[in-house]
Amino acid sequence: KQYPLCMCDDCKKRAVPLPANVVDHIIPHKGNYKLFWDPSNHQAMNKRCHDKKTAIEDGGFGRGI
Repeated sequence: KQYPLCMCDDCKKRAVPLPANVVDHIIPHKGNYKLFWDPSNHQAMNKRCHDKKTAIEDGGFGRGI
C-alpha cells in the first residue's frame, strides 16, 4: 500500500493512526466523474473515519431523509 494510514484530521493527531482501508474523495464529487476520478481528490482513510466525514458532509446518517 502506498498510503497505509488514515489521513483524516483526527488520525493525523493520534500517536498511532488507524489503518487506511477505503479511498475518500477530499471534495465530494456529487456525480461529477472528472472529480470522482481525479487522483489529487483522493485520500486514504479508515472506513469508520470516512463514514463519519460523509455523514457530516451529507447532513447526517440517512442523508436528511
